[in-house]
Amino acid sequence: MKPIFIIGFTGVGKTTVGKELAKRLDLNFIDTDDFIASRYNTSIDSMFATCGIEKFRKREKVVLIELSQKQNSVIATGGGLATYSDNMDLMLERGTVIYLEAPTSALAKRLYLVRESRPAVADKDEAGVLQYVEEWLPKRLPTYERANFRVDATHLTTDDDVSKVVDEIISLIDNHH
Repeated sequence: MKPIFIIGFTGVGKTTVGKELAKRLDLNFIDTDDFIASRYNTSIDSMFATCGIEKFRKREKVVLIELSQKQNSVIATGGGLATYSDNMDLMLERGTVIYLEAPTSALAKRLYLVRESRPAVADKDEAGVLQYVEEWLPKRLPTYERANFRVDATHLTTDDDVSKVVDEIISLIDNHH
């Protein structure tokens, strides 16, 4: 089976949904941020701080090329990965792309709760996180919306919510093939 790529804004739930989807389909799960951190033996925060965003995006691209060749995998991508270079074209060519979408307010709430682990918003208050989402989501939407499928991930607070989203993704994939 070709890889399944989970894309969407930072904090939408790509890793949570991706892990459950992989488990249910008996596939490997890979989080690109974890993979990059392991490959380069440093945290994403450190990479951003020491290398800058451009070098990080180049590393992401190299990793994406490698991971896109893996069969039987669910790959949760970093929030900006799809929008850099021709990454979206590559994912669409080599696999199935699922866009997890949620409104700005839901994204900002989720992102605020985990901001310490997100370099772009680590130092922001609630208003700052909302402003970040309001600035960046519209820029990324045209790329995200090119995905094979769009799935509403607005309500992902319980295991049951995650299960419903995974059910929808499995149904979309089954009906597509």
